Amino acid sequence: MVVKPTLADEFAGSIAGRDHEVDLFGAAMIIARLGRDGLDPHHYAARLDHFAEAAAEHAEGSNRPEALAAAIDYQLFSVVGFTGNSDDYGSPENSYLDRVIDRRIGIPITLSLVYIEVAQRIGLRCEGVGYPGHFIVRCGEPEDAFYVDPFHQGARLDRQELLAGLPARDTAPASPESYLLPVTRRQILQRMLNNLRMAYRHEGDIHRWRLAVDLQLRIEPWNVPLLGERGFLHYRLGNPEAALDDLETFVHADQPGTTRVQATRLLEQLRTRLRTNEETP
Repeated sequence: MVVKPTLADEFAGSIAGRDHEVDLFGAAMIIARLGRDGLDPHHYAARLDHFAEAAAEHAEGSNRPEALAAAIDYQLFSVVGFTGNSDDYGSPENSYLDRVIDRRIGIPITLSLVYIEVAQRIGLRCEGVGYPGHFIVRCGEPEDAFYVDPFHQGARLDRQELLAGLPARDTAPASPESYLLPVTRRQILQRMLNNLRMAYRHEGDIHRWRLAVDLQLRIEPWNVPLLGERGFLHYRLGNPEAALDDLETFVHADQPGTTRVQATRLLEQLRTRLRTNEETP
């Protein structure tokens, strides 16, 4: 019998290897299936191809980074109309790449991902930057890089102004320069999943919340607090055996705080319940 891979298994395949080998688009589309299973990633890849072709035509053969970025700006923001969703920022829809492309609206990280994917297709080097409280794109070679804000229709961000804004965000003791460096592909996916976990928690969508944790644990298998979180979710979903496994790992890791006390109490209840079930003829 052929066993169908789980969403988490597919996600693990998309992020395998070195970071430059991570299939960022493919992994983002797997994340999007948390909202709508059965979507066709090839359709959305073709949409991005179309945006890129139009941007390349607008660039009129120029390979200068500024000209290519300007062409992407024109296509995505003036022609297609991508914009930031300030009115419903916390909606899960903003984290599903397919819905962002369909609706042409999203949050900084997903709009940045669209920008990066289009840039890659026309030969412009662009990388995501996890600026505190925001997500932006760095374009061009490192020595001549410039910063773009896709959430605000491609607004250019001055490097010195970005650095000057860091003290107000309480970023010490990290080096200010570190906040302008590109993040890895896995970190982009991790941040997308963090956003979704918070959205699902706010909406009380326990099932999708647990699925998002499953995916994130494929990126961070060492994250013991995340295992504890999944244990509580398994319990709330009526999966005591799965809850037991995760909560035992969490408690034995000796995590401090109120959550560990709660996990210990729940763990004892689960052990008693499962023991009783085994003894009942």
